[in-house]
Amino acid sequence: MTTRKLLLVTIVALLAAAAGVVAVVLTRGDGSAAKPCDIPNSVKEQPVSAKTGPAGGGIEVAEKGVSSSGLASMGAVLRNTSDHIAYRTKVTLKVIVSVNGLPPGPIQGAPMTMEVPVMLPGEHVGIGRTLINVGGNDKVNSADVDIQTTTWLPKGALGSYTPATDTYEATDRVPASPPADTVRYTEKSANCRALSSRRTAVVFRDANGKIVGGDLAPPDGKGNPAGSPQQPPASPSCSPGERSTWIVPLQHIPQNTDDKRTELYSYCDLNAPHPDQNNAL
Repeated sequence: MTTRKLLLVTIVALLAAAAGVVAVVLTRGDGSAAKPCDIPNSVKEQPVSAKTGPAGGGIEVAEKGVSSSGLASMGAVLRNTSDHIAYRTKVTLKVIVSVNGLPPGPIQGAPMTMEVPVMLPGEHVGIGRTLINVGGNDKVNSADVDIQTTTWLPKGALGSYTPATDTYEATDRVPASPPADTVRYTEKSANCRALSSRRTAVVFRDANGKIVGGDLAPPDGKGNPAGSPQQPPASPSCSPGERSTWIVPLQHIPQNTDDKRTELYSYCDLNAPHPDQNNAL
């Protein structure tokens, strides 16, 4: 190495040390350099109508259904028909009930709003929520989903992000109060870093495939009944890799549910939302 090159290397090393810069080279098992994780920690949110994408299409309701008795719940499947990524899509659930035989009308109180973290172009994502305790002569007549706002992002804006995949395993019904039913499933994430879990949506279907309810519950044993022997999985939901985990729905699972048709959707976000945000999760 020439004196000039040696001097240049020394200056660069001193400047890096002075600035507190540490260079880290990641390697794979074969010794080759690993690519840095390209999933951003955040994106600028610019909420606009989720019903229409920048180049057409939008978020639409592909299916919906509701249970009509007990602690009634609703399930639905949304579809992104645009060519853009929908980030933090807000929707409101509307419920029409008959109370003591009176004409049907909307339930009173604040609207039930929820947020879907990410929907890629063409992706289907389930939503579910417990709605209202129905008893006596009360009856749920119908429920609907009001598509509100989202932040539209071009393809590639989230780097190598891919949705976690959930495979249903088993259902355990426990006749207890409060409900202690559990739905177990396998979650796989191929993402290059841990993402923020914003609960898991479950959609219940009957033997004919019709949606008969749904819910939104924290995974990984959170919400377990007191004294439950089940322990959280080795890695948390939305982290890279595979895990067997479960949710404990707020309501008893509808009696007409065909267990093997149960669908689960892990809500994995880039980061945890600010507590001031109305995310209803």
